[in-house]
Amino acid sequence: MTTRDDGAFAARAWLRERDPAATSTERWHVEIALDVIAESAAYDFDETTATRFHLDIYREEWGVWFCHGGRSSRIVVSDAVRVLGRDDYSLLAVMPRLREIGGLIRRLESAHGVQFARAFAEVRTNMPAIEPAIRTWVEAL
Repeated sequence: MTTRDDGAFAARAWLRERDPAATSTERWHVEIALDVIAESAAYDFDETTATRFHLDIYREEWGVWFCHGGRSSRIVVSDAVRVLGRDDYSLLAVMPRLREIGGLIRRLESAHGVQFARAFAEVRTNMPAIEPAIRTWVEAL
């Protein structure tokens, strides 16, 4: 990744695409959890048996976490792209830009024969006014 694709830059661009009037000077967060079952992706689950994809976007960084079949990968993009903990699925080598995250999700779905229930995404944010825009974006991924 180039320096213009650092975590803070990408997060700010993502936020402004959802809400052009939003300011990125205050601390903000968006945490999106996708599950393969057609019900809300609760944050209480067993990562050794679950299949999940999480996308966390903060003012200063963003990252993904994928678990399936008892293995997992967690990648964070801040001033550099790095593994946080484990990378059992070698996602570090294929991490896209934030605006292209839908491609990574579809790649994981295809590679592992799963389908994430986007309509049932769990969204946690301290910006409730843009939650509908976030949900629309998630469903289009």
